Amino acid sequence: FNRDRHGTEVVGVIAAAANNAEGIVGVAPRARVYLIKACWQLAADADPARCNSFTLAQGLVAALDAGAQVVNLSITGPSDPLLRELIQEGSQRGVLFVGAAADPADAQGGLLQGTRAIEVASLNSPRAADARVYAPGSEILTLMPGGRYDFASGSSLATAHVTGTVALILASNPRVSAGTMQRLLRESSSEGQSGVTAVSVTADASAGVDACAALAAAAGHGACKRGDLHT
Repeated sequence: FNRDRHGTEVVGVIAAAANNAEGIVGVAPRARVYLIKACWQLAADADPARCNSFTLAQGLVAALDAGAQVVNLSITGPSDPLLRELIQEGSQRGVLFVGAAADPADAQGGLLQGTRAIEVASLNSPRAADARVYAPGSEILTLMPGGRYDFASGSSLATAHVTGTVALILASNPRVSAGTMQRLLRESSSEGQSGVTAVSVTADASAGVDACAALAAAAGHGACKRGDLHT
């Protein structure tokens, strides 16, 4: 992973360590993260990577075998029957999947089509009429290989924000289902108050999931104020 830009950026947003007086803090810094490599970076100084159905299937099986509670899929691609079946199998076991949403203009759907995965798009992407959620994905400060930090953009970073928030909610209430998680994320949306958000999640461009409010709702207690869980 020393040369994996994309994976390093994503895991930084999800779980970069806190209280070390260095760099950034992830959304869920105490989360236990399994690093499963299923794609190959195409160039040393750029994010794009290549995967295939077989390597991604192996990665999903490894995640399920490891007992992961939530699987981050910061990738996009066409609908794939094998991967869809694996995601469905994981969902039946209670695993939550958070993945990058397909381009709304793609009539063929995407990798997560027909699954119960939480689909995430960047706040600055075109709005769609489906149930996808939205999170910050533009100029996000995160980790880079070699102990560096830099800004990165894309739906992968938005997906990582939501995965981190899901991890926080599961730590508070491990029995939250995929459907309930979707509801918590969407109902915590607070129009025009993105200052308290770790992720932004509604169809309204000015609204976003208030991660603190979602966590409080899952726990059944607590209150939030501006600045809580700010990224």
